[in-house]
Amino acid sequence: MDSGAKNIFTPSLFFKYAKCPHWIWHDLYSDEKEKAEEPELVLKIREQGVEHEDEYVKDLSFDEVKEEDPAKAYEETLKLMESGSELIYQGAIQFEDSGIVYRGRPDLMEKKPGKSKFGDYYYAPLDIKSSKEISKEQESQLIIYGMILERIQERFPEELAIINKEMKRIQLDVSEKDMKRTKERIGVIIGIMRGAKPPLKLASSCKESPWFKKCVSEAEEKDDIALIYKLDSRSHPELRNLGIKTVHDLAKAAVAELPKIPYASPEKLEKYKLQAQSLVDKEIKRFGQAEIPEAPLKIYFDIEGDPLLQAEYLFGFWISGDPDKKYADYKNVIFDEKENKYFVYFLAEKPEEEEAMWSDFLDWLEKLPKDYLVYHYADYERSKTLAMAQKYRSSPAFEYFHSRLFDLSKVVQDSVIFPVYFYSIKDLAKHLNYKWRHEKAGGAQSIFWYEKWLETRDRSVLQDIINYNEDDVRATEFLHNWLARG
Repeated sequence: MDSGAKNIFTPSLFFKYAKCPHWIWHDLYSDEKEKAEEPELVLKIREQGVEHEDEYVKDLSFDEVKEEDPAKAYEETLKLMESGSELIYQGAIQFEDSGIVYRGRPDLMEKKPGKSKFGDYYYAPLDIKSSKEISKEQESQLIIYGMILERIQERFPEELAIINKEMKRIQLDVSEKDMKRTKERIGVIIGIMRGAKPPLKLASSCKESPWFKKCVSEAEEKDDIALIYKLDSRSHPELRNLGIKTVHDLAKAAVAELPKIPYASPEKLEKYKLQAQSLVDKEIKRFGQAEIPEAPLKIYFDIEGDPLLQAEYLFGFWISGDPDKKYADYKNVIFDEKENKYFVYFLAEKPEEEEAMWSDFLDWLEKLPKDYLVYHYADYERSKTLAMAQKYRSSPAFEYFHSRLFDLSKVVQDSVIFPVYFYSIKDLAKHLNYKWRHEKAGGAQSIFWYEKWLETRDRSVLQDIINYNEDDVRATEFLHNWLARG
């Protein structure tokens, strides 16, 4: 990358830092050839953001800064600010301090009444976002726009806001705590830009970085304790100071003799030690009995949802224990004659159909007997169905269904250690040699497919979503059976 980029601070760095601090460092200091493509969903979100922005500004009257060269664009923007333009689109703002150029291009800058360097008016930034609320990264982005504008116009703008996906203005009320946190984050990011490589750390959000494989590879080369699942990164410095720097170090550590470790109780440390031993030995370690309730009718449940649209679009159920297909009376059913089981799904082909999907699901529940259990993995299915019952309507059948939910992730947590770095259903089932039909299968990919389906109405894309969900619920049964075998 151009060495000049090491001296330019842009608001996009807040997003990269939130996902993986190493993203910033690798962009500046690593070989570009080792950088993977960004996930399709990330690119899709970016594309949608542009479309949303175009839709919002199409009927506005503004002065647009089209110049791409940052220095010239800033000069053009400054002239518009000095002349008192009512609304500036894609204005370029910047200032330099201690060798760092702080640079941004708010979507809009609105003229407001009040004293500033320019006279009896000043400018406030307004960003157009495809989210519903202001995220922490967007909050920091708005604050740094405010900080840059303060340098230019000698007044921090009180009105920081976004236009959300529903075309509503959402105001950010900046507290001293918000300012302090943003300034601290800026300091850390500048340190990274200047070459301070962050300590190794792996989290699920790192998967969104195009440098994720590079980070994993580095951690594996160093056998670093960052590879230990759920070991809080705030515990790492103390463990390293005690000489526990690698997975092998932790695997043979005398945990009982260690002093108090921040964010890691002795009980948790014993479990982390077992995780380390599992990675060293490349073996699954069982440390407890897998206690799983059973029922004649077993239902495996998985939801597909789109956080961008804040909508759930598919409920999928794999049914085991109904050889006579008594509960298969629904339009969306796929039978597996070989296993004598079937897949039932409820689909909202458009987000507006979510409520209709929910009603169909409630109607189906009325047909179920009392002797069933619903197995799922992690909390999403429990929390989302409860939220939808509150949003739309509940029923005695739903309340009973909700009482029959059983989370298999808790069984894993209480009884078994896998030699893996993450514990999603896919990480575990794939380790046990279960295979999904589509090589790109994943929650983020499902969201991408749904967004693509809404745009293209290509039914093959919709079928990819359905197939993926069926594979997920079959994987849940697969994991259940493996756990039950002990």
